[in-house]
Amino acid sequence: AYPRPAPTFPRPAPAYGSAYPAPRSPETAPAVASAAAVGAGRGRFIWPVRGEIISPFGVKGIGRRNDGVDVRSPQGSLVRAAAAGEVVYAGDQVPGFGNLVLVKHADGWVTAYAHLDKVSVQMRQTVTQGQELGQVGQTGGVTEPQLHFEIRFAPTPVDKAKPVDPMLLLPR
Repeated sequence: AYPRPAPTFPRPAPAYGSAYPAPRSPETAPAVASAAAVGAGRGRFIWPVRGEIISPFGVKGIGRRNDGVDVRSPQGSLVRAAAAGEVVYAGDQVPGFGNLVLVKHADGWVTAYAHLDKVSVQMRQTVTQGQELGQVGQTGGVTEPQLHFEIRFAPTPVDKAKPVDPMLLLPR
C-alpha cells in the first residue's frame, strides 16, 4: 500500500548531426539507465524494512533530488538485504548518510541502506536476500528514525551506476 509516484520519461536524443543538447537540470535528467533496466530489475528485490515512505524518489526543490526513498520505521527495526550480493561498503565516512551499507548484486545492481543505528555486516561479506544488514537509526543528520534506500544500475562495469526509482522495482 505504498504510494506510487507519477512516471517520468527522458527527453529523446537530438537528431543526428545536431549540436549537443543543453545540460539537463535535475528536473529533466533521466533517473534510469533504460526502460530495459527497470524490466530486468522487476522481481529481483524485496523491501528492506516495513514503514511509511516519508520522502519519495525524485526532485526535492531547486537543485536537490532524492535518489532513493526514505522510509520511516521505529528505531531498531531490522533492515534486510533487498537481494543477495556482496557488501562493498559498511561504514560512516559518507557525509549525510550516517551509518551506510552498500551491497553489490549480480548484473550491475547496487543497493544502499543509510542512517542505520547499528551495522551487522562487514565489507566483502556475502549476504542472502532478507539477511539482516543492520537496524533503522537516526544517524547522518536526519531528524527521525528512518532508512534511506537506493537502488542503482550500471549496464556495464565501466558505467557509473544511475539511480532507479525503487517503487518501480519493489513489490507492491
